[in-house]
Amino acid sequence: MRCFCKMEMNKIIIDKQEYYLCPSCGYLKKVNILNAKEEKERYDKHICDSGYLEYMRRVYNSLRPYLRDGATIDFGCGKIHALANIMNEDNRHCDYYDLYYYNNMPNSKYDNIILIEVFEHIEDIYALLEDLKGRLNNKGRIIIMTKPKSKELSGWWYLRDSTHISFIEPKTMEVLGSLLGLEVEIDKFNDIFILTKNN
Repeated sequence: MRCFCKMEMNKIIIDKQEYYLCPSCGYLKKVNILNAKEEKERYDKHICDSGYLEYMRRVYNSLRPYLRDGATIDFGCGKIHALANIMNEDNRHCDYYDLYYYNNMPNSKYDNIILIEVFEHIEDIYALLEDLKGRLNNKGRIIIMTKPKSKELSGWWYLRDSTHISFIEPKTMEVLGSLLGLEVEIDKFNDIFILTKNN
């Protein structure tokens, strides 16, 4: 199997699961993935309680320094579009989209496209970013929050979630940015990736 960067990926075993690993950009992809019905059943079990809402408020505060003025969409918002609600309360209008819960994608251009813990669920991360880039205004940003790949993969909790299938490291994102013509910035905690469209 070839990576989006054109390198042949190596098949490896981590904790009895099969993965493809790119020796060039570090992209790691799970071989066996859930079908749509199984994935939706897993998402239906997510608990959207007061603790979750408080977590999303903390997420918003982490993202605020990177947000452009203008139109925003929360892509992959989940069951209750919490981030959009929080942003609207802060007088920043935010649309929302989710493949399983709100799957009518607005035909709009955006200054911010936000993906909170979504990227690790995407089977073709290059195709997704290519599509989202086309939905950006000039100088618009795709802001991705995901856990970067652990140096020690055996036992890494992020791999255990059956809906997590794509795992990246800073170099992976830098290569994606280079291929797509997006400027890449990584925040100091290494789990927020900001991709800016400059043309």
